[in-house]
Amino acid sequence: MAYSKGSIVRIKLKDFMTYTFVELRPGPSLNVVVGTNGSGKSSLVCAICLGLCGTPQMVGRASHVGDYIRNGAQTALIEIELHNPNARNYVIERQIFPSKSAWKLNNIPVPQKAVEAAVAGLHIQVGNLCQFLPQDRVADFVKMSRQELLEGTEKAVGTRDGHLLHARLIQLQHRQAQLESEVRGQRERLDQERQKNAHLDEEVRKLQEHRDVRSRLDILRQKLAWLDYDSTRQAYEAEKNKLREEERTLKARLEEQDPLKQQLAKMAAHEEGLRRLDKSLKAEAAAALKKVENSLQKLTDLSEQGGAVKRELERKIKDEATRRERIDRCKADIEGFEKELGEAAAESIESKLQEVQSEMQRCNQTMTAISRARQMADAFVRERQRQSAALEEEMRRLKDQSNQRMEMLRRRSKDAFSATQWLLKNEGLFAGKIYPPVMTQVEVPDQRDAKYVEAQIPFRDMMAFVAEQPEDLSKFLGLVRDGQGLRINGVVVPAEPLDAFQPRLPLAQIGPLGFRGYIQSMLRAPDAVMRYLCKQYRVHDVPVGDERVENHLSQIKALGIRRFYTHNQVYSVKTSRYDSSRSSTMTTEITQPSLLTVSVDMSSLNHLEQSRQALSEEIASKSAEVKELSGQERAASSKLEECRTAKKGLMAEAGRQKQLGLLLDQKRQALQSLQRQCLDLDRERAEAAKKQGSLCRTKMVQVASYVQRLQACYQNHRLCVDHRLEMLKVAADRKKLEDALQLALEAHQALESEVRARRESVLSAKREAQRKLRQAQEAIGCPTNISQIPPSVAREFLQLPKSVAEITQQVHAEEAKLSCMLPVDSAVEQEYHRRQQDITQLEGDLGSNEAQLAEVAEEMADVSGRWLPDLERLLERINQGFQRFFQALGCAGQVSLYRGEKAHEYDQYGVNIRVKFRDNERLTELSAAHQSGGERSVATVVYMMALQELTSVPFRCVDEINQGMDSENERRIFEMIMNTALQNSAQYFLLTPKLLPDLPYAENVTMIFITKSENYIPDWKPESLAGRAVGLAALAKRL
Repeated sequence: MAYSKGSIVRIKLKDFMTYTFVELRPGPSLNVVVGTNGSGKSSLVCAICLGLCGTPQMVGRASHVGDYIRNGAQTALIEIELHNPNARNYVIERQIFPSKSAWKLNNIPVPQKAVEAAVAGLHIQVGNLCQFLPQDRVADFVKMSRQELLEGTEKAVGTRDGHLLHARLIQLQHRQAQLESEVRGQRERLDQERQKNAHLDEEVRKLQEHRDVRSRLDILRQKLAWLDYDSTRQAYEAEKNKLREEERTLKARLEEQDPLKQQLAKMAAHEEGLRRLDKSLKAEAAAALKKVENSLQKLTDLSEQGGAVKRELERKIKDEATRRERIDRCKADIEGFEKELGEAAAESIESKLQEVQSEMQRCNQTMTAISRARQMADAFVRERQRQSAALEEEMRRLKDQSNQRMEMLRRRSKDAFSATQWLLKNEGLFAGKIYPPVMTQVEVPDQRDAKYVEAQIPFRDMMAFVAEQPEDLSKFLGLVRDGQGLRINGVVVPAEPLDAFQPRLPLAQIGPLGFRGYIQSMLRAPDAVMRYLCKQYRVHDVPVGDERVENHLSQIKALGIRRFYTHNQVYSVKTSRYDSSRSSTMTTEITQPSLLTVSVDMSSLNHLEQSRQALSEEIASKSAEVKELSGQERAASSKLEECRTAKKGLMAEAGRQKQLGLLLDQKRQALQSLQRQCLDLDRERAEAAKKQGSLCRTKMVQVASYVQRLQACYQNHRLCVDHRLEMLKVAADRKKLEDALQLALEAHQALESEVRARRESVLSAKREAQRKLRQAQEAIGCPTNISQIPPSVAREFLQLPKSVAEITQQVHAEEAKLSCMLPVDSAVEQEYHRRQQDITQLEGDLGSNEAQLAEVAEEMADVSGRWLPDLERLLERINQGFQRFFQALGCAGQVSLYRGEKAHEYDQYGVNIRVKFRDNERLTELSAAHQSGGERSVATVVYMMALQELTSVPFRCVDEINQGMDSENERRIFEMIMNTALQNSAQYFLLTPKLLPDLPYAENVTMIFITKSENYIPDWKPESLAGRAVGLAALAKRL
């Protein structure tokens, strides 16, 4: 079977979630991905979703894409290759950084929008639960509302126009409701506004009369404002004339400063020339001084060279005298060595050395044998002594722990302690065994597990005595509790043997969920006590885990574990007696242990005592043997020491003779070397005298040069001093000119300050005149760019008095008339006219909205006619497939269109799924309230297969949909998926943690197994295994 367009050909992951590196090539049809929980199956689904432009919210796990980077890595890589039958395959690469992602399409960097367009063009919808259903979103599929399910169905199997028409209908429905609401409101408001305006006509007439009086008062005030402006303008013109006169005076004072500035500039130029000349003279003087210093240094060097020649000659004379003395000493040493060698004994000592050597060899062999035997005996004794000390230390530790345990019992319950002391003295009164309180019998090897044991066994039973026979318990309680008044309690050992208490789930099955053992494995106790704890508190069936358990709570609940422990908490799961699918979980913090903090093992204490006695006997036996061997070793050592002394004397004599010969040869060689080193002192004295004469002649030449350079240096410094005096005179003249200019500048600045003050006064007068002008312009309402009175206003002003006093008198008269009128609210007229405008506006808006409402109703009827029949036919086809699949399961199902409670509520249209799993039931809507998790999973898969018959998508993915299914339903669902995949060209991914036995497999099924590994194989080459794999279907045929 060939790949369809857009199906997944290859998946490569690097540093993604749990994967360091993996490359996967799925088959073109059904791919069954099998792996235990935590192996990385769901990581593969996450990679497909995120690699095809999905978001973390679609996966339902981490909320940020950076959380999918493997711990310890900086980036993660997802590479997915999609089949393209017409050209090169599509290769999409997403590199994930902590805060961003980088995309590539066919190895070319592109923005995410380009990748989204390519994925959409292949009809891939990772966000549609009808096509792509991750493990953490399975529950979301069942929780989808009818409307959400219809939207997902339209996107998955409907036409693009169908989904768009539905969206348009919903938009038109909302627009229709909005328009109808607006029309009702506009009609009501229009009637109200018309009634309000009918009551305001009389108020408007009174307001007009009031306005006429105010108008006459306004014209009087307007002319008064223009007269005020004219007075202010005349004052401004007078200030402006004074400013012009002062500015002319300031200009004249400024022109008087120019001659002084010109003279100062010329003097500055002359002073600059003098500074440059001064710099040149300083350089020449420094150069002359440098030459004098060089000549003086050369004279010093020549004197040093003369002294060196003299010192070298004196050294050579001294060396020659020393050489002659050394020759005389060498000759005397040679004569002494020759004489000593001639007097030495001539007889050989070689034979004596050989005899002594043979005797030493025999002694060494004897010593070695005795030493080896003694060392072995010593080692044996030391090892046994070490073992004995370790046993004694362990016994002291166990005795101390036993006393601590009893002391703790005394502190926690004095009655139980007293009863225990009585029991230890009177054990012979009873037919069977009665154990002291449980806390003294339970041992916890790892103290970190003590908190779990104490949390599981209540304090009352920790203080309880355990009897093997009920009669002994009754007798014990009568003697102690009734006879002595001690408040204690006791229990009887159950009849079941210890082997009868086995965990319901083996540890190998729950270990991957984070559990490391059951409480029974974390404690030691006598069989009778352990049987009681298993019977009463099920310590054999309560597991303990670490922090990983909290990541698998849903799977743990599905396994039926009702009580379990994590690192610091205990979980208790209670199931409703009325509905087994409903449960509640209570979490409690584990407190620190207080009773089992000290562990005692009495059997080990007895065993240690027996071992210590056996070791003591072995140590005594071996110690006697060591003593005897030590005496033999001392005798042999004494004889060996005598041989060594003899050998040492012979070796010293032989060495002495050899050393004298070597010294004689060395002295003869030294004498010959000293004789060859003879030095001609007369020739050396002549050479030294020649060098001294040459140095004296050179020194005389340098003295003459030094005198000439010293005279030139003096002349240069004289010129520098004369030039510096001239510069001081020019600087003094420049200072006088600067002082004169400064006085002129200060006079100019004083006058300039007066001019600035005058300008401020003029500016203030100007602003005041402008302000008065604006007031006058505002009074008559003319534009601000007009400074003259408009003709129409001027004609009105001519009819008024010309003096300010007469105008003021008429203003008072009009104000008195205005005050006699009743107060009129000008807002009444404004409200009247505003309401009249509103009425006109409302009439226009009402007509427009009524026309739009008619257009929306017409468009809704047209769009509904094009969308609803196609949708009904589509759901009918889905219903046929859904019913057929459910009938194959021996159940019943139905898919129908939900139309809402009112007509034309297109936003309430949805898909209604109804199922029946038992004959005595009716069809009920699919929901968590009516069906179990397994039944909902069956319905989900069947609905997805019904959709698959109606559309062509590149691939579908379902992650652990079989959770909660029984084996029969799981087998039937698998057969349906496989048959559907055979009839459809779409690729299929089915993820499951396990496989049922004897499942039939078709040729198109690709099995992918994922497992954990502690080691990574860096040189893994999957292509080397090509042709060697055997498909499950082919294997089944051979069997």
